[in-house]
Amino acid sequence: MHWASFRLATAVVLCGWLLAACGTSVSSDTAERNNTSNQAASTNAAPEHALGGQNVPAHQSSPPSEASVSAKNHKDPAATLGSHSLATAQLDSHSTATPTVNWNEPSDGPYPKLQPGEPVWIDVSISQQRMYIKSGQKTLYTMIISSGVDGSKATYTPRGTFYVQPERGTWFYTPRFHEGAKYWVSWLNHGQYLFHSVPMDKGGHVIVKDAEKLGQEDSHGCIHLTIPDAKWVYEHIPTGTKVVIHD
Repeated sequence: MHWASFRLATAVVLCGWLLAACGTSVSSDTAERNNTSNQAASTNAAPEHALGGQNVPAHQSSPPSEASVSAKNHKDPAATLGSHSLATAQLDSHSTATPTVNWNEPSDGPYPKLQPGEPVWIDVSISQQRMYIKSGQKTLYTMIISSGVDGSKATYTPRGTFYVQPERGTWFYTPRFHEGAKYWVSWLNHGQYLFHSVPMDKGGHVIVKDAEKLGQEDSHGCIHLTIPDAKWVYEHIPTGTKVVIHD
């Protein structure tokens, strides 16, 4: 009887130890699995954040589209016309009376008769509002002009040395400016900067308010000439002729 009780008590103690040991093992395994799971969650969080592009500045996230670049660099001719009108008004308010030039007549009498191959060149003085046809240092003819209105990039006549380009014609009209001209010859940017007659409307009628400004700054950057002067340049000044424009 006593021996049986002893064996039962021993069995109870052993079971208690086994249960305690198993409980510790289970808790340890659970904690280890939870720790592993937390580490995995932490490891996965970083790539997800990186893939979201959180460290990339917005302005570098993608290149600009061609349309946006084009819009940024585009210059609206209507804006140029507005600047021209303002600059002309300012010029008028500060200018002194100037005799009106007859835009239907040559500036300096009969035109010179150029010899074949004669090395003529064109000298444009912005301050004098004159264009000189020269052979060497000799002035063959003087033309009264209107250059671009200084003070605005939209209406400025470029300074420097240029050469007459192949583009030329007897008439053009620009709807955005509501004006055109006769007898044009390109000297820069292949049709952008020209020698041409005083401005005209769509029907080929002289725009008097501009024509009256021959001898003063008035253009969008081209060189305005009397109608006969423009025709002579168109017919007699060859491609490749040197053009020097200075103050």
